[in-house]
Order: sequence, then C-alpha cells, then structure tokens
Amino acid sequence: MRNTIKKRFKKRIFAGTCLTLGLLALANPSFAEVSPASSTVNTAPQAVPNPKVQPQQQPKQVQPPQNQVTPPPAQQGNPNAAKFEKTAKLKVTVIDGRTRQPLPNAEIVLTETEQRFKTDAKGETNWIDAPIIRDERFRPMVAQLHGQLTLIAYKNGYRDTIYFNVRVHDGVESRVTMWMYQIAPGEDRRIEPLAYETPYHHLWLVQLADKFRSSTQPGEGPERP
Repeated sequence: MRNTIKKRFKKRIFAGTCLTLGLLALANPSFAEVSPASSTVNTAPQAVPNPKVQPQQQPKQVQPPQNQVTPPPAQQGNPNAAKFEKTAKLKVTVIDGRTRQPLPNAEIVLTETEQRFKTDAKGETNWIDAPIIRDERFRPMVAQLHGQLTLIAYKNGYRDTIYFNVRVHDGVESRVTMWMYQIAPGEDRRIEPLAYETPYHHLWLVQLADKFRSSTQPGEGPERP
C-alpha cells in the first residue's frame, strides 16, 4: 500500500515539473537556449565560410631571359644613310640674301637621310657624305649623270629656305650656296618658306630631248651643247 502511494506521488511531481518548464518556455523563448550548466545565452553569430571567395594572389614578376640583350636607343642624325650604295662629298654655305654675309649657326637638314648640320663662323658646314640618288623615273630612258637631293635651311629671324634637286656627282666634291632672307617686321605680312629648284644638268637634258625626238616633228633638231 505504501509503495503504491510513493509511485503516485513521484508521478505527480514529475508531471508538475514538466508543466512548469513548458509554461516558462512559452513565456520566454530564449529560455530553451539556456544551458543547464551556465546561465549565459550564446547569441554570437557563427562565421560561415564562402567557398566562392578566393584569397587575392600577388601577380608574378616576369624576369627577362639572362641572355637577352637590350637594344640600344635609336641613333640620331643619320637613320637612313646605310641604305644608299654610293655617296659623294657635299659642302653647304649659307649667306644672307641682302648683305651677302655668311650666316653662322644656321641648321641644314638633308631630307633624304634626315641628317642635321650646323654652319660655322664662315657660314659653312663640314663636308657631308651625301647619298647619290638618281630619279628612278628616267632610269630606263636616259642614265642620269648626277644624283639629286633636298636641303632645308633654318635660322631664327630668317625665312625657312628649301633647295630642291641639289646636284651631287660620283667622285666629285660639290658645293652649294643657300640664300636666306631676314624677316622684316611690319613688311613681311605673309611668312612662308622660300623654295629654289636646281635645274637638271644640261647634257642630260639634251639626251632626254633626243630620246623622244621624231622625224616628222624634229623641233630644233639634234641639240648640241
């Protein structure tokens, strides 16, 4: 009889405890997260790894091969001279067109080779190794006796001067005089380069005219120098 009473009493106590815990859980939801061994609630968020985010990698430095030779910088003054087979000596003199006095420190450009030269106190350049360039248009018709070049003269306070068809001969030292005119303030309203053209050699002109002369229209007849 006593054992039966004890069992009923224990069941009532267990049921009452469960009812009390259930009511506390309904009143305070965080009560269910409290650990029995501690009264502190762990609410810190947990870090979740992202598999798509990759750590940033440093770029690799590419080392040049040890046997690679760095090319030297382009040389100034004569980048195209090597492609010409023959050269001839040429000296340029620059003078004032009005006073006929030499012009020192003028700059001369040989356009075919892009070389630049300075005139001295006498208005002269050093001897230039000028290429002999013959006009390819006439090569199959009449052989030219000389080559032709283009020179440009620059000097502060003077009008730019361009000389076309400057003649150079194989094995012959040639000289050319370039005339420059000083800019007159108030008078030269339109300033532009002065251009001069050296004529072809007269012997070559005779040969070219004879080349195409016809019997029906001989013109002046066979010219002779």
